[in-house]
Amino acid sequence: MSYDLEVYGKVSLTARELAKVVSSVRGLKAKVDRRSQTISSIVYKRGGAMAFELDGPDLLEPEHIPEGWTEVADATVLYSIHVSYDVQTGAGFSFSVDETKLAVATAFAARLAERVDGTVIDPQTYEPPEPEPEPEPEPPQPRFLHLRWYRLLDDANDKDLAEIYLRTAREFFKPGVPPRFGTHEPFQGRFPRDDDAQFDARYREDCYISDLILAGKPIEHGTIDGWTNDLERRTQSIRLKFELDRLEKLKALDAIEPFFVALAERTGSFFAFAEVNTSRYGTAHPLMDVKLKDPWSGLPTAPQWMTWFELEYAEMVAPHLDPIRTKANGQGTLHRWTEHPAEADELLRLSGDPWIPAGFRGVLDPAGDGRCAQAAAVMPASLRYPAPESPQALRIEAHYVRVREIEANARNRAAEGRR
Repeated sequence: MSYDLEVYGKVSLTARELAKVVSSVRGLKAKVDRRSQTISSIVYKRGGAMAFELDGPDLLEPEHIPEGWTEVADATVLYSIHVSYDVQTGAGFSFSVDETKLAVATAFAARLAERVDGTVIDPQTYEPPEPEPEPEPEPPQPRFLHLRWYRLLDDANDKDLAEIYLRTAREFFKPGVPPRFGTHEPFQGRFPRDDDAQFDARYREDCYISDLILAGKPIEHGTIDGWTNDLERRTQSIRLKFELDRLEKLKALDAIEPFFVALAERTGSFFAFAEVNTSRYGTAHPLMDVKLKDPWSGLPTAPQWMTWFELEYAEMVAPHLDPIRTKANGQGTLHRWTEHPAEADELLRLSGDPWIPAGFRGVLDPAGDGRCAQAAAVMPASLRYPAPESPQALRIEAHYVRVREIEANARNRAAEGRR
């Protein structure tokens, strides 16, 4: 019986080299069997009594190392040190280790470990470290579909956007029919309690400035811009957000394209896009406030799963799009990169960068906030500030005349009040 120490290392020493390590511990020397050139025992220099036995080096394979012993996982050799127990059989059987012998054996084991780039293990007390728990797999990120349509404001049709939207959603895309709608929480309208005429009336009566908000699953969020043509902005847009998994469960993915195109046609949208990402926020739309004298900011920097262009825009971008991926009709052109909903990273691998020449895209603000600092150089003339003497320019000027008259009258009333 013995008290054992083990040294796991990376260097296999000869008997002579081992003897030198033994001699480095004060009071010890090695007995070497000259015939086998192995160390037979470690003894005290004074008196020659045995201190402990040494076996090794024994070559190790990875499977020889106990599972979980991470400290010695890369060891290639093993040295075993044995300190004999003192056994007593008087009043009863017992055994104990000589503390002096154990001390010198421990000192030798430390020197040996240093020499062979190894680690000392005491099998009597060693407990392997608890294995690191496997990290919890990250749940897959939900993917979202962001749909957006843009049209120029038009005096004749500016209040019809909600009616067109609902009619088109009922015909082509049932998930687009909002369970709740209104201008603020708690929402004033609800389907199927209300009829479709109330949806249209709510927009016409309450959305002079306010957006009509669409809410309730499967819609994550939606808005229809207010209809006022106050000349502060030149566009109206419809925004929708859905979780893709939910649409897939509803077996509604195939209905996205017909709805997307039909709504673009019926609203007279000059541009529309369908973006797929893992963000609850759309990132593709041009981040420029299109004020009265601002032109359209331009096309998205990154390719989007589907895009729609009205006729003039479509003619301009056609030379830069793959005709196999486009579908044209009398009102515009649809471009669709893939059959399945695809994110920008995948689309960039298909399209290359840039997906459309830089002239069609707005110049991003170098401050890095994602906004446009300068409008695209190439776009339909209708999306720029209207030409002098054009109907829109005359309408804008007439609006300014009215505003100036209102302001002048207000100043006059204020002056009379001070007299």
